[in-house]
Amino acid sequence: MNNYSYPIFPDWSKEELMDMMALYNAVESAYEDANGVNAEKVVKLYNRFREINPAKMEQKQIDRDFQSISDYSIYRTFQAAAKAKTKNIRM
Repeated sequence: MNNYSYPIFPDWSKEELMDMMALYNAVESAYEDANGVNAEKVVKLYNRFREINPAKMEQKQIDRDFQSISDYSIYRTFQAAAKAKTKNIRM
């Protein structure tokens, strides 16, 4: 795993921060791990992401920031997970 400087908002609670880190890590796993990541987990984490950041503009900004740091897309990973026919997804 690479060490990235993740997009973090100062107004997130500790719980929200932990949930966002879990999402970032799951997206990384989808790209980096040979077995991928559990699709259902990605969908749940993405739904939590939308609760934490209800504004679409904010969601897109976070995804852009994360993608510029890691080359990985949160949204594309979620789309793949939502359409997955298998338990795990790989990007």
